[in-house]
Amino acid sequence: KRNAMTPEMFDLFNAAMQSHETDEAVRAILILGEGAAFCAGGDLGMIDAANKGTVDAEALDLDFFQPGLITKPIICGISGACVGEGVAIALASDIVICGRSARFALPEVALGIPPVDIPLLAARRLGANHILEALLTGDWKDSHWADKTGLVNEVVDDEAVIATASALAQKVAGLPTSVVALVKSLVYEARGCADPAALRTHGAARRSRLREAATDGATPSQGR
Repeated sequence: KRNAMTPEMFDLFNAAMQSHETDEAVRAILILGEGAAFCAGGDLGMIDAANKGTVDAEALDLDFFQPGLITKPIICGISGACVGEGVAIALASDIVICGRSARFALPEVALGIPPVDIPLLAARRLGANHILEALLTGDWKDSHWADKTGLVNEVVDDEAVIATASALAQKVAGLPTSVVALVKSLVYEARGCADPAALRTHGAARRSRLREAATDGATPSQGR
């Protein structure tokens, strides 16, 4: 399903990130998408189930979206389509590489899905005007837009995404882990990304808005 996020994928992703964070042998984390798409967003069945209350919305969060939980550097390599939750993963990563033909979209608002993760995460990288345009139009954006807005750090040839991201992860992994963790913390604190109030209200706001969407009769037809 073009790497659309299912409840099982959320569980596996969270378990993998927690394992990497506690494993002293892991010094950097590399996120890649398998196949022609990086991530097609949330699985349709999962979103419908969340809106109907048959799936616990708390289980549909990626833990590493919350600043400070993963102290190790996260490198992300994007090829192909990157939609909804995929864009959120990119926003939550520390360094992002994408291919020239990569495409990005945030269709949540047009589909009646209130996005909670993305506005909070966008404070790390994008200006309010860029994220609002993407959310309110739902239009596809190309790699030039991603580079211009700061969503990605570098655009490379499609066939070079994995090699470039892997080499960068290897380079960062060679740095002193304690210093890397401190620098990462300081940078995000300086950007206001570690605001305790924002972190405390993040989960509650997400669940509340999912319930409101269900009450309003939202019928999303695509991943978030």
